[in-house]
Amino acid sequence: MVELREVDKDNYLDCLRLRLLPEQQHFLAPNGDTIAQSKFEPHHRVRAIYNHDKVVGLLSYCHEDEPEDLELYWLFRFMIDKSYQGQGIGSKALEQLVEEVKVLNGKQLRTMHKPSNLEAAKVYKKFGFSEIGELDDGDTLLELNIT
Repeated sequence: MVELREVDKDNYLDCLRLRLLPEQQHFLAPNGDTIAQSKFEPHHRVRAIYNHDKVVGLLSYCHEDEPEDLELYWLFRFMIDKSYQGQGIGSKALEQLVEEVKVLNGKQLRTMHKPSNLEAAKVYKKFGFSEIGELDDGDTLLELNIT
């Protein structure tokens, strides 16, 4: 069973030990950076992704804050450990995230990925995200309408 739990003193070390495949490492900031950033950005929410009570991934999201928009949320970090990829855990974690955002009255969820990150593109498209543009740094911008 896949579930999201807050990152806390009991699981943060497990989150720091998660690893990507070598060819994926340049796509994502280290989990330690994500956890540290959340301590200074109070609207950031960091979640450990569990599969059967084992930490297998990490995600972080927040509402839009410039200007503040509590209906628009951003998934800005999302990773599954290299040993657990390809098992549908990422899709189930996205389902859990959508439920969290719904509870917060979110209407849209946006994310982004490097154009060369074909695996991320595939996961997001399969889940229902639509490409809506490109960010200044060249990343592909995607959006999911939440109903």
